[in-house]
Amino acid sequence: MIGMPLKLMVSFLLIGLMLPAITGMVSMVEESSEDVGADPSCAAVEECIYKVFRAGSGSIETVHVNLEPKDSIALGGEGADAHSIRLYRNGELKRTVYLDKAPVVLSGTTSVIAGGDVTFECSSVDGRLVVGVAERSSSPSPGPPCAYAA
Repeated sequence: MIGMPLKLMVSFLLIGLMLPAITGMVSMVEESSEDVGADPSCAAVEECIYKVFRAGSGSIETVHVNLEPKDSIALGGEGADAHSIRLYRNGELKRTVYLDKAPVVLSGTTSVIAGGDVTFECSSVDGRLVVGVAERSSSPSPGPPCAYAA
């Protein structure tokens, strides 16, 4: 007689303990799924940077960056940012991609891309390969970054 109510009580207790963890996981999945739309653009920018770097001095590649109006991609910067591509949504950092497949360092001022065609160019400066943003069809930024071979 007492066995069944005790089993029900333990079952409800377990469900009650698991509920916050399950709702937390659902919330994280919802947040990460919001970034999926911009990920192809981040990957395309990363691939274009590597392609231009591997092709060497004089190479030029253009990539189309398709972002939502509230999204932007920042390239380069100082310190650890010099090795990264950062995705922002509503001014909030959502994802950071580090350039670790080749010795490319984005440095100098941060370049912000909000969409459109972006052209990357590779040149030789002081005997080092430099990859930078050559031109953008939309959304001017504070200045072009330069990527140096380490």
